[in-house]
Amino acid sequence: MSDPIIDQLKEDERLKIDIPIEEDAPGAAKSAHASADLMEEFKRLGRQFGDTLQSAFNSEEARRMETELRAGMRTFADEVERVFHEAKDSPAASRVKEEATVVKERVETGDMGRKAQEGVVSGLRWLSTELEKLANQFTPAQQQPPTEKQPPTE
Repeated sequence: MSDPIIDQLKEDERLKIDIPIEEDAPGAAKSAHASADLMEEFKRLGRQFGDTLQSAFNSEEARRMETELRAGMRTFADEVERVFHEAKDSPAASRVKEEATVVKERVETGDMGRKAQEGVVSGLRWLSTELEKLANQFTPAQQQPPTEKQPPTE
């Protein structure tokens, strides 16, 4: 049940638009005129949109934001560069370099290289086996006849 007052308010607020119909003009001429108007409106809208974007990009606020953004990015890059230089010159970095040199020498002598190669081969075999198991999960099993007939579930 609707409230009669609300219905009356809705009726009062409805917008009625009358579109005049020119009965003298032939249908083809109306269509061509409407199409030309539509094209002109789209052109005008496109120009206005472009002008608005250009104004926004060329505004003082946009230039100020760009300047601030560039300054912030420079500061960020300088800070990252400073941290890299400090880390490179730190005692920890020197120890890592020395340990890497020792490991490189062991690998080049052969024993470490052989063990590394065996480890890689073993890892690849394991990965291949696991991938095969995964592939088998996606491959449908052969259809076998059911041993017992079960009642349908609802």
